[in-house]
Amino acid sequence: MKNILIILLLLLITFTPAIVSSQTLDYKLERPSKLFIGTPFHVIVNISSEITDSVFVPKIDTLDVFILKDHSEKETIKNEDKISTIDLTFQTFDTGEFTFPELEFSIKQEDTLKTLYTSEFQLVIESVITDSTQTIKDVADPLKISLKFWDYFIPIVTIILIFILIKYLVRYFRKKPEKLLKEKEVDKRPAYLRTLELLNDLKNQKLLENSKFLQYHFRLSYIIRFYLEIAYKINAVEMTTNEIRRNLKTSDHKFKTKILQNLTTADKVKFAKYKTTYDESEAIYDWFEDYLISLKKAEEKENA
Repeated sequence: MKNILIILLLLLITFTPAIVSSQTLDYKLERPSKLFIGTPFHVIVNISSEITDSVFVPKIDTLDVFILKDHSEKETIKNEDKISTIDLTFQTFDTGEFTFPELEFSIKQEDTLKTLYTSEFQLVIESVITDSTQTIKDVADPLKISLKFWDYFIPIVTIILIFILIKYLVRYFRKKPEKLLKEKEVDKRPAYLRTLELLNDLKNQKLLENSKFLQYHFRLSYIIRFYLEIAYKINAVEMTTNEIRRNLKTSDHKFKTKILQNLTTADKVKFAKYKTTYDESEAIYDWFEDYLISLKKAEEKENA
């Protein structure tokens, strides 16, 4: 019995760092007791990740009867982990019982991409007709209030003190992440080598073989944007396809045209429910892989 306890203790010590550094997602739904057409509701997502990870929210144009009206993001540091809170505000424009689809969020590390998903849930949307008998009316004239010096002074001083406290806390929590970023090693390999490594990981996941076209095109689109970001020094991972069209500067117009075509296909699969074929999806991968291999051969020939 004593030997078994020792073995369990060693296993716990060995695997604790992996558990601490894992990325997790949880979410909650905030809505009124009854949901009517045009009534906003919130999907609040909390993602726990490492401090140096980057969390990306997918571009959401429309989800069936649900329209994304607004979203906000904030990050906090807690127990060596970064908590990313994403508040998505949706409105409805139809009545009935609907399934709110899963949402996916990407976590970018140095050379890896992990995708986390919410779960589907049901919502019942009702119609509403304004009842004139329920109109709110004044029961008395507004009261006039005379404010004195201390009524102004105390709130102003309180706001100043809160501002100073927030500024101090922001500086305090920034010191630790900045130190970790400086200590992290920078991958100095050429962009095509780092990208080929990501492509190989994607192939090993066999998403096409399992008919997971949405996940496949989402990750392939990310890899293409990752290459553009480190090769052409633009923030391509966070840009839309049209923004990449405007910001990508290259004399190789054939390459730019092909890249934009592939990104557009991925956008249609992700946001317009475009049904792509296995061969079409594989052809995008093969073309991009061949292009990167040609860059590798050209450099090897130049250095020979």
